[in-house]
Amino acid sequence: MTSELKTKVKVALVVRDKNQQWLAREIGINPSQLSDIINGKRKGKKTDFYVKEINKILGLE
Repeated sequence: MTSELKTKVKVALVVRDKNQQWLAREIGINPSQLSDIINGKRKGKKTDFYVKEINKILGLE
């Protein structure tokens, strides 16, 4: 995930008064996986899917 998208996710969570734990539950993954995805520590097709889900849930598309 690029730093631009990382910033957008953080801002979107603050605006919605939500946190990463909430977002992880919405996506169906654990918070540490979400953190790794947001910080660019995971790559691959599954990560691409989760990034799309993040964008969809937060309305970043």
